[in-house]
Amino acid sequence: MGILLFAALQTGQVDCADLGSQARFPLSPEWELPSATTALDKRMQQEQQASGLLFSILPHKSNYLLPVTYNASPNNNVYKGLTDSNESLDNLEVKFQLSIKTPLWENIFGNNGTLYVAYSQLAFWQAYNSKISAPFREINFEPEIFLAFNTGYEVYGVTSQVMSIAFNHQSNGRSKPLSRSWNRIVANLPFSRGDTYFALRPWFRIPEAAQDDDNPAMERYFGYGELQLLQKIREHTLTLMLRNNLRTSGNKGAVQLDWSFPLHKKLKGYVQYFNGYGESLVDYNHTINRVGIGVMLTDWL
Repeated sequence: MGILLFAALQTGQVDCADLGSQARFPLSPEWELPSATTALDKRMQQEQQASGLLFSILPHKSNYLLPVTYNASPNNNVYKGLTDSNESLDNLEVKFQLSIKTPLWENIFGNNGTLYVAYSQLAFWQAYNSKISAPFREINFEPEIFLAFNTGYEVYGVTSQVMSIAFNHQSNGRSKPLSRSWNRIVANLPFSRGDTYFALRPWFRIPEAAQDDDNPAMERYFGYGELQLLQKIREHTLTLMLRNNLRTSGNKGAVQLDWSFPLHKKLKGYVQYFNGYGESLVDYNHTINRVGIGVMLTDWL
């Protein structure tokens, strides 16, 4: 799920979460902390006393565990002929995501600009499939490095506090024929109005030589960017992610719906629904229809 979206204030600095990326940026001296009227304001005030975050390990994308997911359309064809077993994939699967970041360099351009490195890992585990020894079916590794900048402007009640530009690598660490990887330049443009947040995340795929390309035409399935919408309703968070390749012929895309809700103190329940292409790299050209339930350890807000 990677887009920069939220900010959390420490002494003289802001830590922005990103739907796809997070960033922290320095505030100018004249910045006034807003009253806690929105979820973003509350998070900023909660972290106002935080300090010494340079080189600290911080949450990046959301961190969650879905111990039960049901995939109505597992991609059995991609694994055919790779093992002696004729067993197929289970519809039931465990899915989880771990995502962290650390700021490396602050105030690169006067009192603005922060350099980050981040790492995310998305895993799909056939934990209930004893017939094939319950393997980790697919793991996607996503390191990235990005620059975040304070913007701080408002137009018709819509505010923008930060933007970022990143070099992003994504790979499943497999050998051929299951190898999948690509490199992108990704921009993150978040906006908010009250407890409603939305972000544009356009990207450009760095071209590869034909002989090195493990996944030709990947952008035809992933598209050229994401739109993410988030709505806070008291302690509940509703999120919608949309992707599309914007083609009239061979139109493809994906939609993901998320609902997180309070369970106990900082632990949240989490329901996720995904339909479309690109849920994982190995399935980039196969449509997936999955629903899962579990817990979220770190939410967007």
